[in-house]
Amino acid sequence: MQTRSRSEYVSGLRGFTLVELLVVIAMIAVLISLVLYATGALMQTSRGLTCLSNQRQMMLAWDGYATDNAGRYVAPDTNRHAWDWVRSVGTNMGPGNTEKIAALTEGRLYPYVGDVRLYRSPVDESDPILRPRTYSLSAFFTDGEGTSDWNGPPSWSIGTRSRIPKPSETISMVAEHDRRGHNINGWGINPYTPDWIDQLMTFDTGYFNFAFADGHVERYKWAGESYTDPDPIEVAFNDPGQLTNVYYPGPDWDWVSKRLFPGSVALYGDW
Repeated sequence: MQTRSRSEYVSGLRGFTLVELLVVIAMIAVLISLVLYATGALMQTSRGLTCLSNQRQMMLAWDGYATDNAGRYVAPDTNRHAWDWVRSVGTNMGPGNTEKIAALTEGRLYPYVGDVRLYRSPVDESDPILRPRTYSLSAFFTDGEGTSDWNGPPSWSIGTRSRIPKPSETISMVAEHDRRGHNINGWGINPYTPDWIDQLMTFDTGYFNFAFADGHVERYKWAGESYTDPDPIEVAFNDPGQLTNVYYPGPDWDWVSKRLFPGSVALYGDW
C-alpha cells in the first residue's frame, strides 16, 4: 500500500481564500456592531426607566410635604422663599453659578426625599460634582414664576391639591438642562406664545421624562426629528426660526404646553 508523507498530506489540504477570510471578518464585525447597538439601547432604556423611578419617588416626597402642610405644595423656586424645595443661595452655591449638595439638603423637600442621588437623572451627562440636580418642579405651582414673572393671572398659582382640575394631565416635574449652571427656579414654557423659556433635558436620546401631579410618570417619545448633535438641539430651543418643524412650534412643544395646567380657562381661554 502506498503511503503519503506528512508534508504531502498537508500540502494537499485546501486553505481559506482571501475573499473567504474577508467575508468571515465582515460577518463578525456586523455581529459585534449589532451586539454593541443592542447593549447600548438596553443601557439607555434602563437609565431612562431609572430616571422615571427617581421622579416617581420625588413625587411621593412632594405629596408627603403637601400632606403635612394642609395640602399646600412646596415652592418650585430655588432662591426666593424659605419654603423652596431647593435652596440655591449664599454658601450653597459654588463657582460658575453651580449648586452644592447643601442646596438640596437644606431645601424643604429633602426631609421627605432623604437621598441626594434621587435629584439627579442617570442619563444626565453633565459633571455630577458641578451639577448634582437634574429635576425641576413646574413654575405653575404655588407662587412660582408662572404668576410672578410671566404676568399670569392668580389662577395660575395652583398652590394646593384642590386647585388642580386634571392632576393626571398636569406636569409637575421635568428633567431639565438649564445652561446657566443649575436649573434656576421653576421650569416652564411661555404660556402665551409658542416659545421655550426653559430647556428640557435631551441626554435621553429620543425621549423627555416627566412626572404628573397625580404621581404617575411618563417617558415621552420625541415627535420631531431625531436629535443626535447638540448644536441643532440648541438651535431648536433658542433660535426657532432655523428649525420650525422640530420644537417650536411643533408637536413636542404642543404636547408639553397642553399639560402646563389643563382645565384652566385663565391659561387657555385666550388661545
